[in-house]
Amino acid sequence: MIDNPTSEVTGDAEFLAAEQLVKEQRFEEALPLLKQVLARDPGNADAYNYLAFSQRKLGRLEEAFANYVRALDLDPDHMGAREYLGELYLQLGRRDKAEEQLSRLMVLCPLGCEARDDLARAISESRRNQPPEARDGLP
Repeated sequence: MIDNPTSEVTGDAEFLAAEQLVKEQRFEEALPLLKQVLARDPGNADAYNYLAFSQRKLGRLEEAFANYVRALDLDPDHMGAREYLGELYLQLGRRDKAEEQLSRLMVLCPLGCEARDDLARAISESRRNQPPEARDGLP
């Protein structure tokens, strides 16, 4: 589901508590903790990724998009943010954009990794679930 954090704030009690809430799918409870972490550490790409993930799961897609972009501005190689941004694009019907994220993940982990494999699987499933007449020409 969620990748392990890679930042130096892994010892931050609020960050760890928020991470646990996200893993337990208690997204609404995680939001204020993540915002507190970001108020103290606005350069924390992992916290932006968790914030965006929680927002996406709560249906707050515009907020999630903005926070995935922030995470990637801070760390363009953040594999979790790339995977989840790709999944958000799929939710929005933008498989082309999801495939761009997958292409970047293929560069970041050419031998395969969880983020790459999960996004590839989601893209494949989106193709299978699409009506046949729509498969040939996406807008």
